[in-house]
Amino acid sequence: MKSLHTYRNRWKQLRNEEKMLFFKASVSLLLIKSGLLLLPFPTFRKVYNRLAKSDKKKDVSGQQIDAAVWAVKSAADHLPVELLCLPRALATKYLLRKVPALTLEIGVEITPAKVFEAHAWVEKNGSVIIGDWPETVSYQRLWVWE
Repeated sequence: MKSLHTYRNRWKQLRNEEKMLFFKASVSLLLIKSGLLLLPFPTFRKVYNRLAKSDKKKDVSGQQIDAAVWAVKSAADHLPVELLCLPRALATKYLLRKVPALTLEIGVEITPAKVFEAHAWVEKNGSVIIGDWPETVSYQRLWVWE
């Protein structure tokens, strides 16, 4: 386990833009997690769609996408609540809401032990940007949230 000193040093090395992105990711994750817990899913979906709607679309660099994904993963790993794939995917999609061709995918797998597993991930033009999984797993898409 890393020491608090190591985390402080890493935080000091971040640029202000990275710190702000980390903060935005943290707030997004906490609000999304709260919404998923407190609201019926159809209501959550309406609220999320309204907040994530953007009429302005702009392509961003791969570096900007990577920065948003880093911020979501880092915040999710450090916040004191469990944030699995769906909140992470929703937060990433929200932070990158102006990026065209970004979809949130939800899929399922039935394991050899007959266990049902669901997973959420975000793709840009067919490439997974957050929520990738091992090659031994085969999720079948159920739903695409554009």
